[in-house]
Amino acid sequence: MKFLLIGAALLSCMTSVSADTRKVVTKDEAQKAFREYRTAVKLITSIHTDLMQSNITSDSTDEFEIPKKHIGNYKLARKHLEASIKLNPYYPEAYVFLANSYWEIENDLKKVVVYYSKALEFDPEYEGVVSARGHVLTLLGRIEEAEKDLETLKGLNSEFTDSLRNDIATAKAKKAQEKNPEPKATPSTDS
Repeated sequence: MKFLLIGAALLSCMTSVSADTRKVVTKDEAQKAFREYRTAVKLITSIHTDLMQSNITSDSTDEFEIPKKHIGNYKLARKHLEASIKLNPYYPEAYVFLANSYWEIENDLKKVVVYYSKALEFDPEYEGVVSARGHVLTLLGRIEEAEKDLETLKGLNSEFTDSLRNDIATAKAKKAQEKNPEPKATPSTDS
């Protein structure tokens, strides 16, 4: 009975996600998808390992940039992730790595949000992704949406709650500062 319920739940998840991604994944497709995914992860891990060994660091992930010598391999990894998703569109991790590739290569934050959101369709309690999406939303100035992710994290009693709360507070303060810049001090003419 337990296996029947699990199988029914998986089938329900696979067929009711959205009209544009309905697909029954065969065992062969799932295996091929995981091979594509693993190939992508190996490429990305190799890049990140090389970066750490080269002591390439950044004070802020917002300004992190992959050196040009690694872009080709990162784009190749992206192709493997896209192939994996085409074969099996129900694996959240592939969307997470795809989102990260758009962030790290082009800093295309709109695509990052799209792919993080896609991952969350399949695993809405994936705390790290909820937090990451919330952070990106603050960078895009979409504070109200980031606050929804904050509420999700609170509901999950997530360790990421404080970090996103701080990001939102910083974004709000920056926005307020932009709306109401402090007047410039004028030199005194008193003698």
